[in-house]
Amino acid sequence: MRDLGIRLLRFFIRRAESYTLLKPLLSLYLLREGNEAFRHWVLFLLGNLREAHRHSKPVIYSSAFFPTELIYALGAVPFLPEIFAAVVAYFDWSRRPIAVATGELSSDLCSFHRSVMGLAREGFLPPPDLVISSSQICDGANKFFSCLAHLYGVPHLLLDPPYHAGKTARMHLLSQMREVFYEASRLLGIRPDGGRLSQALRLSGEARSFIERVNELRRTVPAPFPGSEGLSYVAGMNFYSLGSPEGVRFYRALSSHIERRVKEGKGYLLQERYRLLWLHHIRPYYPNGIFRILEEKRAAVVFEEPNHLFWPPPDPERPWESLADKVLSNPWTGPLSRRIRIVEEMIEKYRVDGVIHFSHWGCRQSSGGAGVIGDVLKKKGIPYLILPGDGADPDNYSPGQTRTRLEAFLEMLAEVQRG
Repeated sequence: MRDLGIRLLRFFIRRAESYTLLKPLLSLYLLREGNEAFRHWVLFLLGNLREAHRHSKPVIYSSAFFPTELIYALGAVPFLPEIFAAVVAYFDWSRRPIAVATGELSSDLCSFHRSVMGLAREGFLPPPDLVISSSQICDGANKFFSCLAHLYGVPHLLLDPPYHAGKTARMHLLSQMREVFYEASRLLGIRPDGGRLSQALRLSGEARSFIERVNELRRTVPAPFPGSEGLSYVAGMNFYSLGSPEGVRFYRALSSHIERRVKEGKGYLLQERYRLLWLHHIRPYYPNGIFRILEEKRAAVVFEEPNHLFWPPPDPERPWESLADKVLSNPWTGPLSRRIRIVEEMIEKYRVDGVIHFSHWGCRQSSGGAGVIGDVLKKKGIPYLILPGDGADPDNYSPGQTRTRLEAFLEMLAEVQRG
């Protein structure tokens, strides 16, 4: 009976018509949702799945840190399997695909990648025409996306940004991006269109202006917007939508929603006692009690690392240079001192009382710097918690240990406030 249910679910998910039928139903259901930006996210994801399964345009798999502006400029459909793995975990469906991938991928590897491999093996994902990934930040993505390309029998292109910024690095990256773009065009049989790239950069710049406004509004006390949502669909749109009209609509709606709350003096908690900063790009997406525990103690996550606006405004007249500057500006690549400097800026800007670093199992590049960041913040007298966990695999979540760590951290915050 269970296998029959899986086959029926696969049949439903793999048909573009399913998403066409779901759209009016979800639109009606979401009318009661007060946050228009969240409605945009749901419908964006639905539309993306419909187009990917319809396959009327080329489908390109890409990793979370590849600039999606290039994919939109190709007139293709971007599909970010890591984001889809987070959605699967949100519905508490990740155990099965992770188990399916266990015989193929080591349990030491990122659970998002293992979940994606299981979903791919069982035929739940739309097959790609091309895979493009970036080595930036996530070392494991290099081999993983190569494995996906091999599984589907399609080419894999890799963008390998330099470790350091600077003039030489910029020239090297410009050459790489052009090579990836034109090779992708050749492989997909698409005529390269510089005008479409400029349009993608124009849309990305428009979305950026709203992101800047959102981040400014979120400095307000009390915190008008929950970090739990910033770490879910807001971060998802940051990875997925830049370069598209949907990205502009989403961030415009999010800016209006938060601005309304600020004008009304509404915090997302009834009473706010502590202001927290969340480090790392993810949180656990399966059902868990982390944010409930924080809220019980009136601790607001006021901002989160993935939504920090690190790149300069793009110039549509110089799209290649703008994209290179965006990639090279990323503070999570290069020396750890770049990331520490940004963390210190966010602490000051958002009037943070304490910092939580979520150390996702299998994510060496983020967890490896957690202790060094803690040493810097402790010298400044800022309470700091390294919270081990897993973003996609609920079997790596320990409710008792997590509660103990959070309560000890909150007691530390209370002691600092008592002076």
